[in-house]
Amino acid sequence: MCYPSRVKENIGTELLFSPLALGYLASHTPAHYDITTYDEYVGESMDTGIIRADLVAISAITPGISRAYEIGDKLRDRGIPCVIGGAHVSALPEEALEHFNSVVIGEGEAPWRQFLSDFEKGCIQQTYYGPMDVCLNNLGIPNRKTIHPNYHYQSVLSSRGCPFNCSFCYLTVFKDRKYRTIPHDTVLEDLETLRGKFAIIFVDENFIGYSRENIEDRKVLMELMIRKNFKFYWGCQATVGLANEPELMSLMYRAGCRSVFIGFESSTIEGLMEVKKNQNLGVNYKDSIRNIHKHKISVIASTILGMDSHQYGYHKSLIKDIKDIKADMVRVFYMTAWPGTPLFKSLEQEGRVNRKWDQVRKDIPSIQFLHYTHEEIIKARKEIMDSFFNLRRNIVVIFRWLFIDTSLITMFIRINFRNRKSEKIRNKRAGQIVSDAKDKGTLL
Repeated sequence: MCYPSRVKENIGTELLFSPLALGYLASHTPAHYDITTYDEYVGESMDTGIIRADLVAISAITPGISRAYEIGDKLRDRGIPCVIGGAHVSALPEEALEHFNSVVIGEGEAPWRQFLSDFEKGCIQQTYYGPMDVCLNNLGIPNRKTIHPNYHYQSVLSSRGCPFNCSFCYLTVFKDRKYRTIPHDTVLEDLETLRGKFAIIFVDENFIGYSRENIEDRKVLMELMIRKNFKFYWGCQATVGLANEPELMSLMYRAGCRSVFIGFESSTIEGLMEVKKNQNLGVNYKDSIRNIHKHKISVIASTILGMDSHQYGYHKSLIKDIKDIKADMVRVFYMTAWPGTPLFKSLEQEGRVNRKWDQVRKDIPSIQFLHYTHEEIIKARKEIMDSFFNLRRNIVVIFRWLFIDTSLITMFIRINFRNRKSEKIRNKRAGQIVSDAKDKGTLL
């Protein structure tokens, strides 16, 4: 099994958490298979010339897909069957079939079991489909032996699916996606394996769900976690609607939650409407963060830079707006067109997307922006990050939490230390790619 990548992410990311796709596949693999995992994101690379295997399974995201195709081509030439899954190939299965024997479209566990059965019978199919609305009662827990130790944080999953249709989100590739929760006992079993960790991250698309029933389910899970007396801290991703759930926030804090990642995306109504982030329309971000802070949970504000509605200079107003709402940390991503998304389809018609998949990353400008050149938007993002990751800003955030919860200060300092290194790497990498493309006359 392999996560393919040409870039080692553990030296360029301050919040690096482990992928779980192959861990879940491993737990659904019969015991008579011997599994070896190569994680090229953070660890050793697969040597396709000497590897000995009866079968290779790959889980790839867009930035690593060209490396995945290279692996598939070389291993197939050696007669080793290869299968691949993930959002990219779910959007472009015909492209993937030029390099792989089989492609899994959608959720992987059930197709993986069927693929292995067909493999043993000598009759594998070209495509397998895994619907994203199936019950997760038999999902089980990931085989954590497949997870490389170089990740900063271990990931945990307690639900899957999101019904929203944000135009930039890779989840829109999966048309039948439905929010489903994993049984509490299964989640607790997985958490027990991580009891000795300092901090973990729940990687649910939206930890709190989308209905009153979902909120009540989360409350029950929190109460069970509190009874288990886990000592680790944790963060999660949630919608801004969390701010309206005081009882849930109190339970989350008692269960160990210290930070929530929220996709604010844009500080303007035009930006939210542009990307169909309708759930954020009419929300007062400042009041929302104030409510979350009251429950001793910090907020990481995720934003997108380079929307069509973002005039040149938008980044300066964004700095002011984020400071005004008192977000504790900011994450800034370039507007990125992932294959299969509504954004990709619309920009492709305008000739503004990039099909050099190695360059399609959230930390590298890859589309043609309306109001920024690539050089300008790299400088704009650096200006934003420098405004939030500096000594003065650090002191502001530290004093915000000093007499409330010192565990937040410890996490904040860790992330800031990593950020100083990662930002240099990101900016150098982005600048070099843009410069090389400009020299070759291939810059969008």
